[in-house]
Amino acid sequence: MPIFFKPSASDFSLSADSIGNRWLQEPVVRPNGFPLYHWIQTERGEGLLTLEGQELLLKPGDGVLIAPHVPHEYRENDGSGMWFTSFLTFDGKLSDDLYKICAVSPYLFVPASEGAWFQEWIDRIIDSHFLKNDIDDAALSVGCFEFLTRLSQLRTGLSRTEHPLYLQYVRPAMQEIESHLSDPLNVDDLAEQLHITPQYLTRLFQRFVGSSVRSYISVLRISRAKELLISRPYTTLDGIAALCGYRDVSYFISVFRQQTGTTPKQFRKLYGI
Repeated sequence: MPIFFKPSASDFSLSADSIGNRWLQEPVVRPNGFPLYHWIQTERGEGLLTLEGQELLLKPGDGVLIAPHVPHEYRENDGSGMWFTSFLTFDGKLSDDLYKICAVSPYLFVPASEGAWFQEWIDRIIDSHFLKNDIDDAALSVGCFEFLTRLSQLRTGLSRTEHPLYLQYVRPAMQEIESHLSDPLNVDDLAEQLHITPQYLTRLFQRFVGSSVRSYISVLRISRAKELLISRPYTTLDGIAALCGYRDVSYFISVFRQQTGTTPKQFRKLYGI
């Protein structure tokens, strides 16, 4: 029954705050709702979810995405006392704009016929993180975006991550950014590699990711900087800046302070480094 919490989730445009599977679910009552978007799905047994004056029966494979601060409660329903669930909660800089991705209010119910993909996604992420250790924060952020846009398929009939424009332009650009954070990156060069104009690439990012290309690059770089500041305590700030794609250490410090509220040196002190 693995679970993990992402203390740096809010540093990304979107990421997982918590995730788990094979969870023996206890009754939950939240009169004020949960502060984040919350996905819960039945693996075994049955659950009964009550919200907005309605009752939803969650049979095996059924899942529901609940918007923040929506009063709700849920419990085991079939009398077995053995309701097992998987779950995922989301956080990040785009967390207030998730309704634009999912078009949900106050919840989105997913029947078992559509739920297999989401269960497989959670199992795969947990397996990759705990058993193979081959997923980093950036990859998790991209994966969470795909999870949510898959939900939008239920409303639009076509997942944004399956949209031809996303597959042809946005995803390759995101992969290029994640693989070359220490190299000079800008919209013009990325667009040239994809044989489109910078303006068009910018519009595609706003449409499918919800942020500008520049903002996406900046968030990933500062997140990597935070990891390196802790994992490489003897590396100078100039070295950290260079590893994160900043040639000007003063500019790096300025961007770091803008995103985190502290300087890199202060950040290290917070962790006793």
